[in-house]
Amino acid sequence: MVKRTTIELDEHLLARAKRALGKPTTRATIEEALRQAADSAERARGERAEQQLHYLHRLHRHTDREVLRSEDMWR
Repeated sequence: MVKRTTIELDEHLLARAKRALGKPTTRATIEEALRQAADSAERARGERAEQQLHYLHRLHRHTDREVLRSEDMWR
């Protein structure tokens, strides 16, 4: 799906992005920047989820289930 929109852009920032991304048009530059931002955010989210899962797998080594089940846990 393509959406037409009008926005104000910093021309110097746009020129820098075009050079950095190697894109000839404003549209191609913005689409590539959005793609990279989305990919980066999704990758970071996946890495955080993997780290949390790894932590949960290691957690059992640092907990005492008997203490967690006992009344002492809640004092």
